[in-house]
Amino acid sequence: GVPVSSRVSTKIQQLLNTLKRPKRPPLKEFFVDDFEEIVEVPQPDPNQPKPEGRQMTPVKGEPLGVVCNWPPALEAALQRWGTTQAKCPCLTALDVTGKPVYTLTYGE
Repeated sequence: GVPVSSRVSTKIQQLLNTLKRPKRPPLKEFFVDDFEEIVEVPQPDPNQPKPEGRQMTPVKGEPLGVVCNWPPALEAALQRWGTTQAKCPCLTALDVTGKPVYTLTYGE
């Protein structure tokens, strides 16, 4: 609805009407009241498989050598350590008895 003068073309009038529309929809269109859903705690499926075995815990390894010119970013420091110490163990997988099964080195 804006009165159209005879001099204004239909295309210009459509553009004007488009520009007059609100740019953002009202907040109530985005707000969903799901408070009731949040309060309800879903019950676990009784047919879901249960975890087996012992819980895994990380083991603290040997400390790295102290170097004063390490880069500040962890990724950069690991990349530098990996290129200089490519054959050093990075990660070791243990079996259930605690014996090493596989060792991943920085070069891999």
